[in-house]
Amino acid sequence: MRVYKPKVCIDTSAIVKWFRVEKGSDEALKLREWIEKQRINLVFSMILLSECARGLKKAEWNDSEIYEALDMLDTIIELCRVEVVPIDGLIIKSAQNLVVDYGLYSADAIHSATAILTESNYFISSDEHHFKEELRIYMEEGMKSCTRE
Repeated sequence: MRVYKPKVCIDTSAIVKWFRVEKGSDEALKLREWIEKQRINLVFSMILLSECARGLKKAEWNDSEIYEALDMLDTIIELCRVEVVPIDGLIIKSAQNLVVDYGLYSADAIHSATAILTESNYFISSDEHHFKEELRIYMEEGMKSCTRE
């Protein structure tokens, strides 16, 4: 019997909740548990790594705490076989379209484009920009059209 393991793309707003206690942290930690137990395949854009550092710096963490959190993230990436997607020309072109058509910020557009182009089953974000109804519909259609059964 084949076990269903969805591909889940995540953006920085959701992953920072692994380290900072805030609204949505319980759900984010449950997601991390599923990743660690290999229940899902996690994918994210390489930009998440620097954005995560920035988010913790902005929260006024000291440098050693930030490096500790980033080391933990690196360990999760390696042990859980997380797919870290480089930002290539196709992702940039797709992100440009999302910036123009949906008014996303550049990094948010890169995360959205990554979800679509990696054929992810789900995209998880806490960022209000990703909750726009038109964008949600576009992403759902884009992720469906890329997925091969």
